Amino acid sequence: MKKKETRYKAHYNPDRECYISADGKYLCYNTTDLETRRPITLRYEIGKNGITEELTFQIDEINYEHDLNDCYESELRDPLFDAKVNSYKADSDNEDMVDPWDTIPDRSGSPEDALFAEPEPENPQTVEVCRIIDEECTDSQQDFYFAHFGEGKQLEEMRQDEAKQTGKLPSSAAFTNRKNKIIDKVAKVLGVERVKRHSYPSKKDKP
Repeated sequence: MKKKETRYKAHYNPDRECYISADGKYLCYNTTDLETRRPITLRYEIGKNGITEELTFQIDEINYEHDLNDCYESELRDPLFDAKVNSYKADSDNEDMVDPWDTIPDRSGSPEDALFAEPEPENPQTVEVCRIIDEECTDSQQDFYFAHFGEGKQLEEMRQDEAKQTGKLPSSAAFTNRKNKIIDKVAKVLGVERVKRHSYPSKKDKP
């Protein structure tokens, strides 16, 4: 469901434990039915039965903070390391495979070092990227950003997920274009240009 314009800041995400419906009318809660042991979603109409707007705005603020944290984390992710983790998960039964997390050396110091360590300053470019995603991208672009750059989903996996939801499989080029549009938005504000991949000449262009 496409999110409609509401007064809430967090992007619509039905995978949260508690979230606001796309139309802004219901407070939704994902839980498990005690009898069937199956996942269910409880919906409470906002403004009725004690579900006040004040409560929903508090929940929205919490979800919004989670979105920002996801954005910050996605900027710090290492694509190569994520690829190794995904490869390990796909073939975890292989005894010769090594969990990439086990290859990271333990650089933790003493408890005193952790307690008195100075907090690292936020990267201003990271803050600006998060602002662009939050304020200048559409809901669908935000969903794409959090899935691809935040959760580390591959474009092909996202393409297949959309086909299951809509019954129509978009082309690979269409998904690449969606990604490039987001990158172009960020690049424009940061005053840089997206690095474009080399396009190989077609057969008819060859001598």
